[in-house]
Amino acid sequence: MDKMDPKLLKEHASFKKRSLATPSVEARKSKDKSKSGKDDSNKKSQKRTFNSTFSQPKKTSNTFDYKTVTLRTKNRFAVLATIVDEMKKRHLCGEFDPLSLDEILDRIKYTDIDPNDKSWLANQALRENKKLSVKGGKFAFKPVYNMKNKRQFLDVLQRHYNDGLGGMLFDDVEESLPSAERIVRGTTGKGLVLTVTRSTDKKIVLFHNDVQHSMDVDEKFKELWRHSSVEGMGESDIEKYLFNHGISAMKDSALRKPLVAAQKKKPIRKKKQFKVQNVHLDQGLLKEFNNVQK
Repeated sequence: MDKMDPKLLKEHASFKKRSLATPSVEARKSKDKSKSGKDDSNKKSQKRTFNSTFSQPKKTSNTFDYKTVTLRTKNRFAVLATIVDEMKKRHLCGEFDPLSLDEILDRIKYTDIDPNDKSWLANQALRENKKLSVKGGKFAFKPVYNMKNKRQFLDVLQRHYNDGLGGMLFDDVEESLPSAERIVRGTTGKGLVLTVTRSTDKKIVLFHNDVQHSMDVDEKFKELWRHSSVEGMGESDIEKYLFNHGISAMKDSALRKPLVAAQKKKPIRKKKQFKVQNVHLDQGLLKEFNNVQK
């Protein structure tokens, strides 16, 4: 074999010395650093995701939730209906003094109401409700008829009779008068009130019984009246039937309208005719001066 060049041998020896002087662990440290860098980045990303989910404010969606709104409106009107029922119960129990909105909410045990709903009740719903009246910023039940006892009930019923307004429904009286059923039963038994059941809807109508116009009718006549059928017959048919049996029917029983006095016509004044020319003067007084000789 040929001998190597001494310069190459020197370079080879110096290369070995340099390689021995540089430690080989540095490569492994770089790998460890890369791994630790990856772990740190993973930990930071995990912390970022954990903190972002809880610390950052949630973005509000622009979509309108109709279900929430409908439930809220239903809740509003449910509270309104509960308030009206509670005020009606107070009135029928004899408690007529008005209450504030806070007192009403306390009675129905609904104190955790939304401020917007409370404002709607105080300023709009309760004030516009036909079943409630406002007195000095407070609310009370507003019945159909203003009656609180038996005496007031009889007075209102008699006023209806005198004014020709007819009877009153028992349902309206029951909503207005405390202990209405007991009072109506007692006054009906004494003959102060008459009750009639309507055939259309089976509702009971109350009338004032005017004792001055009461008269005794024979029971036989009542039986004949009840057994006589006049269904499908008009006034002319009944009148004809009575005439054939020798009974004259009463005529002109309807209320007559008052006759209006005929207004007198004012006499027409004739215009006086005046003579425009001097025809009314005597002909002897008039002379012509054209033919007079000078």
